[in-house]
Parts: sequence; C-alpha cells; structure tokens
Amino acid sequence: MGRTVVVLGGGVSGLAASYHLSRAPCPPKVVLVEGSERLGGWIRSVRGPNGAIFELGPRGIRPAGALGARTLLLVSELGLDSEVLPVRGDHPAAQNRFLYVGGALHALPTGLRGLLRPSPPFSKPLFWAGLRELTKPRGKEPDETVHSFAQRRLGPEGGPHSQTQHSFARPWLSAGASGHFVEV
Repeated sequence: MGRTVVVLGGGVSGLAASYHLSRAPCPPKVVLVEGSERLGGWIRSVRGPNGAIFELGPRGIRPAGALGARTLLLVSELGLDSEVLPVRGDHPAAQNRFLYVGGALHALPTGLRGLLRPSPPFSKPLFWAGLRELTKPRGKEPDETVHSFAQRRLGPEGGPHSQTQHSFARPWLSAGASGHFVEV
C-alpha cells in the first residue's frame, strides 16, 4: 500500500504543495482538504453590481529572487503565462490600492499627507497606528488571534463585526492551516 499525504487548505500554498507532491518521482496519493466551497484561498475575483471586477486577495506577483523565479516557473508549467499581465512599478495599477468596506471603495492613503489624516474607512490616521505598533511591547502570548491582529493594527474598524476583518480573515479561518501537509 502506497503512502498518502493529506494537504490542509486549498489556497495557493495547498494547491502548489499538491501539485509538487503529485509530480514527485514516487508520487504519494494526495488528498486535498479545503474548508470552504471553493479553491484558491485569498485569490478570488468578484464582479460588483456595476460590472467592476474586485480582486479580494493578492493580485500580483513580485518576481524577485529565487522565490519569485519558482513562482514564475510554476505559472509557466501550468500553462498560465498568457494570464500574467506585466505592470511596471510606475503604473497607476501598481501605485493605487483600495479597500472595499461597507459597500464602498476606499483609496488607501499615499504619501505622508495621507498617513497623517484620517482616511475612510479608518477613523484615525494610519501614521499613529504604525507608530503605536512600533512602540507596543511584545505580548506574552507566542501567537495572537486574527481578531486581535486586525484590531491592534486597524483600531476599532478591525473589530469582530468589521467587513474589513471579515475579508481579511475569512480565508485563514475557512482554510484552517492553509498549505500544511501531513503524511498518514
């Protein structure tokens, strides 16, 4: 009887782990376990009511170093080269970032001025949140919950019923230990 490997989480890491395991010289039986109704983890495109497409997860690859080279190699092995759209760093798509919170699109602040003023959906300037993060002593716990992470960095907007936190945390919560695998 051959060995079986269970991969926990069908996000990018879990899918890549499953792919590489299946291509091993003596491939094990691979069982992929995903906690949600879809694969892809953070990567998800949603069409809004006006037809606009929103990317709810990472929308880019930074192909720097060995990790970037391996990512691009995997893209090529999967035949997805034509799906990659190169964008230079000075292109507006590379410089403008938005959050979709409370049914509205909010531009993330750019430059020092944007960091010093409250910028919706945040009620406080992000500069102070960053400064607070740098000066806050390390907690006694070795790890923290997604809720405390979001609340500590985003303030009350990152609270338990926040759409910001829901969009931020759901892939982690639904996928469990995403991309980890165990041999059984």
